[in-house]
Amino acid sequence: MSAPDSSVPVLELVGVRKTYPGPVDVLHGVDLSVRRGELLAVVGPSGSGKSTLLHIMGTLERPTKGTVRIDGYDVAELGDRQLASLRAHSIGFVFQQFFLLEGMPALDNVAQGLLYAGVPSGERRRRAVEVLERVGLSHRLGHHPAKLSGGERQRVAIARALLAQPAILFADEPTGNLDSQSGDQIVSLLHRLNSDGHTVLVITHDQQVAAAMPRQVELRDGLVVTTAPRGGQMADLRPSRLLPADVMRVGSIGLRTRRLRAALSGLGIAIGIASMVAVLGISESSKADLLATLDRLGTNLLTVAPGQTFAGDDSELPATAAAMMGRLSSVEGTAATKSVEESVRRTDKIPEEETGGIAVLASDPSVRRTLGATMRKGTFLNAATSRYPAVVLGSIAAERLGVTRPGVNVYLGERWFTVVGILNPVTLDSNLDRAALIGFPIASKLFEANLSPTTVYVRAAEGRVARARRLLAAAANPEHPEEVQVSRPSDALAARAAAKSAFTSLFLGLGAVALLVGGVGIANVMVISVLERRSEIGLRRALGATKQHISAQFLSESLLLAAGGGAAGTLLGSLVTMLYASSREWTPVVPSYALAGGLGAAMAIGAVAGLYPAVRAARLAPTEALRTV
Repeated sequence: MSAPDSSVPVLELVGVRKTYPGPVDVLHGVDLSVRRGELLAVVGPSGSGKSTLLHIMGTLERPTKGTVRIDGYDVAELGDRQLASLRAHSIGFVFQQFFLLEGMPALDNVAQGLLYAGVPSGERRRRAVEVLERVGLSHRLGHHPAKLSGGERQRVAIARALLAQPAILFADEPTGNLDSQSGDQIVSLLHRLNSDGHTVLVITHDQQVAAAMPRQVELRDGLVVTTAPRGGQMADLRPSRLLPADVMRVGSIGLRTRRLRAALSGLGIAIGIASMVAVLGISESSKADLLATLDRLGTNLLTVAPGQTFAGDDSELPATAAAMMGRLSSVEGTAATKSVEESVRRTDKIPEEETGGIAVLASDPSVRRTLGATMRKGTFLNAATSRYPAVVLGSIAAERLGVTRPGVNVYLGERWFTVVGILNPVTLDSNLDRAALIGFPIASKLFEANLSPTTVYVRAAEGRVARARRLLAAAANPEHPEEVQVSRPSDALAARAAAKSAFTSLFLGLGAVALLVGGVGIANVMVISVLERRSEIGLRRALGATKQHISAQFLSESLLLAAGGGAAGTLLGSLVTMLYASSREWTPVVPSYALAGGLGAAMAIGAVAGLYPAVRAARLAPTEALRTV
């Protein structure tokens, strides 16, 4: 941009009219010219059109008719982005209401004056220190507006307006909210700034303030008469810029100044994300534990049981079924159990019909090894104890009978049996958890149980499971292989995992609903924030912000809010997963896709929730925003 021509008026208005819907005529053809380096006052009573004239001179509002030139630029030929650039580099505003941002100290408030000029943060702050020294506030750099007097706040506003070294400084009623002493100090400061070469135009209704200016222009009933020359050439405007690093800084202002509201808004997102991460984490931890169990126990266990005859009656396996299947080359071992129609009770005083849902099973000693079962206490049946009234209790059976250690007696089938062991939960066949296991010999001797097994567990050779599965029915019952059922417990475990996956999907859906509610909460908070911060929006437009800068500010605020909630949610979900998995003695697993997906979902919700408020903020007219005080 070329050096300014001192012969060209820094401000020129020719035939400026302004009519509002109604119609209401406010300005009726204003002509005004301000030379570079002038100090003048535009004075007039309330309702004379001073504020409207200020907004038009400051490019915050366009005239209905007429020409406005600022620093050689014809405002009518500039678009919104170019007008923002003009405000960022050539115009400084000092408002009666100060419009300082409460969440920032004086230094950062002044640094906002170069925010949209593309100047890095460190350079902005360095220049802000220098300007604050010029206005006599070097000792107040870290003070927030609430801790400053009215005169000090106005000087901070003046320093902010001077930071970009504008071609013209507009001061709107700079002494209107001050006491007489502070007002005199501000007038003296404006004179000193003018002596340093600044062009200053003061809007006031105070005749005393106007009298202190070298030139006064009276505005009455929307008219002012001047005879300044016209002219001026267009030059290339420096663009209004907001550095990427400043986008997040500006977006965080609303969150830092309204911490409780931000925390409560982010809580909805956090709960939704935590639910989704925890559900996925617990599901994966459970699945990992299940796979580890299958790896430990193997998937080569097959179960053989009697089916039905052609007539629909229950069939029986031959007594020799286990031995016959054990002869197959693809089978490593077999173990049989037989359901015994007896009950087991803690004492003989308990009625026989109160069985507690505990089944009595005759069992081969090899059942524990074949199923990979482990003992909680005591020992399993062996060749010796199988011939005597000894019993091994499943984990649930022992709990229901109130048995916590071996050596005690239980009443089984009208006889006392001694508990020799208690099993841990059996993964591959949970029916054993609710069973009392006795030996085949004692079952045959005491209860006249035949030797036809109700279940035979078969361990197939590794890699030959499919072959064994095809041959087992014929080996177990050569005469009627169609009456034999062959299954694999690992298939049941896989089905159980699928059922868990269905519940996982359900809970994920509930988490998504919570996330959606959180998104609606963010959108609501952002809309309220736009309404509450209209004056801030107007200030930023006056400092040179474009519509895109305003929308970027509120959109980034929404994204930061969602990101904070998403990060808290992923952390909380991971913690819940670890605590729950540890309580179940699982290895905690939090899948990376759950963490990445949680953050991604939060950001997407934040973007959608913040889009409308951002657009609404960008569309807010600067003059309308500045009037909302």
